[in-house]
Amino acid sequence: MIYLILAVSILFTVLAQLLFKKGMMVLGGLDFSLANVLSVIPNIFKNLYLLFGTIFFGIAFLLWFFVLSKLKLNIAYPISASLNLSLVVLGSWLFFRESVSFIQILGVVLIISGIFLIFAKS
Repeated sequence: MIYLILAVSILFTVLAQLLFKKGMMVLGGLDFSLANVLSVIPNIFKNLYLLFGTIFFGIAFLLWFFVLSKLKLNIAYPISASLNLSLVVLGSWLFFRESVSFIQILGVVLIISGIFLIFAKS
């Protein structure tokens, strides 16, 4: 059951990242300044992509606490980080047509292979 909760946390985190990207594509680029950062806050509530991204990210955040209460960090975090990265690469390619190089694909394969090494019995 805990691995199902971990999977949902990972999927919600990835979904949130994809929604954040789409929301920022709609909102447009931001210059890095305090005024611009503060102006994003009201825009989160006006932009459904950013709003739902924030909601999914918040749910994933709470699920992550539950996962950490049941799994060792040295197991949960590598799984989460590697799958988040791999699925964001896949999602950005599928939904935003971002280019993915052979080296990036090789990196994702190596990362996923690392997950299997974590669970390998010595």
